[in-house]
Amino acid sequence: MLKGYRRRFVLLNMLLVGLVLIGTFIMIGTAVYTNSYNELKNTMTLVLKPWNFSEEKQPPRSNNTDIGKNNKKSPPDKPENEPQNTHEPKVQSKRYKDDNITTIMYNSKNNEISVLSENLSFDGDVSEIIPQIAKQKNSFGTLYEYHIIYYMEKTENEYKIAVADISYIGYRMVRITLILLLAYILAMALVFFISIQLSKLAAKPMENAIEMERKFVADISHDLKTPITVILANNSIIKSNPLSAVSENQQWLDSTDNAANEMMKLIHEMLTLSSLESVEKTVERQAVNLSSVTEKCVLQMESVAYERGITFEDEINENIMILSTEAYTNRICSSLIENALKYEPDGGNIKIRVYTSRKKAVFSVQNLGSTISKEDLPHIFDRFYRSDKTRNLSDGHGLGLPIVHKMSELVHAYITVDSTQTNGTTFMVAFEII
Repeated sequence: MLKGYRRRFVLLNMLLVGLVLIGTFIMIGTAVYTNSYNELKNTMTLVLKPWNFSEEKQPPRSNNTDIGKNNKKSPPDKPENEPQNTHEPKVQSKRYKDDNITTIMYNSKNNEISVLSENLSFDGDVSEIIPQIAKQKNSFGTLYEYHIIYYMEKTENEYKIAVADISYIGYRMVRITLILLLAYILAMALVFFISIQLSKLAAKPMENAIEMERKFVADISHDLKTPITVILANNSIIKSNPLSAVSENQQWLDSTDNAANEMMKLIHEMLTLSSLESVEKTVERQAVNLSSVTEKCVLQMESVAYERGITFEDEINENIMILSTEAYTNRICSSLIENALKYEPDGGNIKIRVYTSRKKAVFSVQNLGSTISKEDLPHIFDRFYRSDKTRNLSDGHGLGLPIVHKMSELVHAYITVDSTQTNGTTFMVAFEII
């Protein structure tokens, strides 16, 4: 069951993180795609900036309407017989260039096309592509049938056009896709490793709970088996002497009665704990005299303590009022005193105190003759947990302290336990004082 839980945990975790990463990478890819197009448009704008010729000089044009496919035209050289004017303003040849972008001048009236770049950056028939670009409504766009991206500026019948192959963007997107894919694979591998480790941590409480439940079932089965065995044995003895008088079978009847009462006590504790752990469980608190409740609990336990030679040493301040319930307060106090009596050796001493501290009413029970091991101390209030390893019905069923802990929570009290070799074991419950 736990393996299936961990497997589902890992799968769900990877699915969630994977979807988040995919969404993130799609946004990154979209942003890169948009940025690449904007960057290409800016580059084309720079490429098409007017050439810095003198006013007497104009960019050359090729008066050729028969430019064929892959025909690469450059600005024609100056005629050899053109006179040189030393006083003519210098032509500034420095301008923005990009080998991936072809600059073309187009006169739609005369159907004149001049390729100003040295090389074509795209494949196709220039005489067919350029007029198609000139017909477009948008100054910047893509002609997918020719696999080109264009940008044009128009002045009357004159067009300045920058053209780039669509692969100009495609190669960049392929690169970024490969990078994002690699990042996704590495991220998912890391998430897989982390999910496995987290699944172990997440399953640990379940493993502990299952182990405690298993132990509880074993303990309860043992506790129920003993009285049931006693009852069956007693009935068998009574049946073997059907003519005997009731008085002759009294000891077997008493033994049966004790076993049945022990079973009822166990069942009652299980039902009480189940009721306290109900999600909808709420308690209406009221004013309770903690001093009075504690004194009654001490009186009830004095006979048991006297039989074992245990001395009660109580320091109970008078009339300490708390917010709680009478029943829960009585159960908390009596259970903790009974627990101290259970583990205090014969002839020992138990200190019971009721006092105020830091705006809280404190009830404490200390028995010097017993301690709780460091391994057991963190689990002392765990459901079904028993610190002792031996099974003895007189020691209870491991449900008393969890019931006290839950009752304390419901009345907004805070219970703690401390155990050392010097001071023994001390349980303290801090109630809200009125």
